[in-house]
Amino acid sequence: MPDDADVVVVGSGAGGATFAHECARLGKQVLVLERGQRYALPRPVHDEQAMLIDKTPYDDRRIEVNGRARQLYMGGVVGGGTALYGAALMRPSADDFRPGKSYSALLPRALWEWPIAYEDLEPFYSEAEILFGVAGDGDDDFGPLPRPRNGFPQRPLPVHPVNQRLMEANRRHGLRPFRLPLAIDPTRCLQCGVCPGYICPTGARRSAAQLLEPAPANLRVVTNTEAERLVLNGKGEPDGVQAVDRSTGQRVVYRARRYVLAAGAIGSPLLLLRSGMTHPLIGRNYMMHYSPIVIGIFRRRLDAGEAFVKQVGFTDWYFGTKDYAHKLGLVQSLPVPGPLMLRKAAPRWLPRTFLSMLRARMLPLVGIIEDLPNPDNRVSWGPDNQPRLQHRFAPYDLERGRRLAGFTAGILKHAGAAFCLTSKFGSEEHVAHQCGTLRFGNDPADAVLDADGRMFGHSNVFAVDGSFMPTSLGVGPALTIMANALRIARIVAPEC
Repeated sequence: MPDDADVVVVGSGAGGATFAHECARLGKQVLVLERGQRYALPRPVHDEQAMLIDKTPYDDRRIEVNGRARQLYMGGVVGGGTALYGAALMRPSADDFRPGKSYSALLPRALWEWPIAYEDLEPFYSEAEILFGVAGDGDDDFGPLPRPRNGFPQRPLPVHPVNQRLMEANRRHGLRPFRLPLAIDPTRCLQCGVCPGYICPTGARRSAAQLLEPAPANLRVVTNTEAERLVLNGKGEPDGVQAVDRSTGQRVVYRARRYVLAAGAIGSPLLLLRSGMTHPLIGRNYMMHYSPIVIGIFRRRLDAGEAFVKQVGFTDWYFGTKDYAHKLGLVQSLPVPGPLMLRKAAPRWLPRTFLSMLRARMLPLVGIIEDLPNPDNRVSWGPDNQPRLQHRFAPYDLERGRRLAGFTAGILKHAGAAFCLTSKFGSEEHVAHQCGTLRFGNDPADAVLDADGRMFGHSNVFAVDGSFMPTSLGVGPALTIMANALRIARIVAPEC
């Protein structure tokens, strides 16, 4: 039976679409299987009820999280998480690839260094920044984080007056705020008060879906089709992907020379487990950044909820302080939550008028704490054949989050906040920055994938989503996932 393609890719998010686009550019026949559909924008386009309460563009599965079934804020349309993300594409520090420098007492020796270095990914970071049209200021001081050698592809949006005040006040206190590198085309951006969590109405916020549409003749995207398992031949080698059309229930087996998993750090290990793969680390060491949210409340109205304010970052405490030599990570802007999400998060007894008054005076920031791999944090199938996610943050994560939240509150108070409210973490429905469940390494005793992203023991299976990461970095993983997908595409394409 002839192959359906040179490569079958499961998932169309940051890793899957980037990989598929590059393989197609290199002349390979590529088939992408996507569980979701191309999302049709509602009217009005900024419908908070449809987007964030009803979760219409999100994955519609119910996943048991720490014993309770939930629908997660996890991309469920073509483009995956990039259809809904905040578009901050940050390069990590070179020392993020050497986690033993920060956590030697907390990590096994095998995880002290990634199997590749920052320098191995550096050219692919530049390519990914061009591919996604990252807008930033190459003259900004990013502290320990590297800048593109040739600058960013686009100039950033004008800084909102609220953020100008924030940046100027903190520079006077010796801090080094910078403009977040964002995959947003400033010529098309409406500078909406809502952005992350919503489908972009103009396409200004760059989604991986845009790499697939319009598709060249050698790249086919099959939507509303869920990959169920890898089909194994008599020797136990993958010889196809069984997928089901979610509209008709019809099952089809797609065959190729190489199979590439990009269903996310939750979806990819679930697929392997359902396929009968038995590596003991499949699904384990699930990570997602611990993200303390600090909201500054100002005496006067800011009305930041009516404008685009996710623009500012701080790395002043990325590797800790003289008094607390522990890695703390990044602080960055958040948009002001909409009325419905604010109501969802607030105590029910607070009156709507009071919440409206608070919303007009608030400005949020969020910390990104690198949570460490723990084999008890895992993705698995329950006895009822339902996906399960078990995850708890370690006391060490919580302590670092408490300290970073204190510094974050200082940022807001420097800018005039009367007081600050701190939330330890978003709800268990939020799974942004998921990674780690099929980590790569040099030894199959310590990793599921080798340094090329190839599954140990199965030469025709690769993973290019966040599951490959052995540690979670001090910045969001999206740009690293994109860069690594480009790297792996250059390895896979010559084999097909």
